[in-house]
Amino acid sequence: MGEAVLRLSGVTFSYVQHPVLEGIDLEVAAGEFLGLIGPNGSGKSTLVRLALGRLSPDTGGVYLFGEPVEKFRGWHRIGYVSQKANSFNLGFPATVYEVVASGLTGKLGLFRRIGAKERTLIRDTLERLELSEIAGANIGRLSGGQQQRTFIARALVSRPELLILDEPTVGVDAGSVERFYRLLQRLHREERLTILLITHDIGAVTAVADRIAFLNRRIRFCGDSREFAGRQEEFLFLSSQEGEEARV
Repeated sequence: MGEAVLRLSGVTFSYVQHPVLEGIDLEVAAGEFLGLIGPNGSGKSTLVRLALGRLSPDTGGVYLFGEPVEKFRGWHRIGYVSQKANSFNLGFPATVYEVVASGLTGKLGLFRRIGAKERTLIRDTLERLELSEIAGANIGRLSGGQQQRTFIARALVSRPELLILDEPTVGVDAGSVERFYRLLQRLHREERLTILLITHDIGAVTAVADRIAFLNRRIRFCGDSREFAGRQEEFLFLSSQEGEEARV
């Protein structure tokens, strides 16, 4: 693995004196596939927002490609797919092509027009994600799986070095989820794309990720996915016990 693409060092965060994250030390190395898992309310989405500079930690630091997140400007180097990406109104007036093309805005700026080079990038990305045949279709009328691939294509069209996906399979049928994990595995292996995947799907992510980080306010485990798979009942039990104690 290469140097750290994302690093959180001693990070704590609270919402109005309600602790959400405590003493988080976590790194995602270049070329790595890290799965971040944990129960509801464990702080996974908050950690993502901190990583993207949308929240500021109470203590500690967040670094992207070695730079403090508050000074980082190379956002085109990061692709992001949120857990709300598939929640689209049927009448949303944009085609698959237009949605994917919008992923170049961060790289081009708001006022620069798409040229021949960018059109080639869009076509190549549509092909990689097997979306070429529906490029002209309205995004709001696609299946959940097709919408999912469209938003991954949007995140990938600028050729990012880090792809962050926050619960991307919410509302997607089982067949599309399986295809999604195969796609991530291919992107990681063939293109050495660095991936941070936040998910509840423990069985699937342990099968495709290099490492697993188990979060429940603190990092309870961070290591080889096969080791976690062998010990997951232990961590899930401890997590449930702590949740019961917190409610007493």
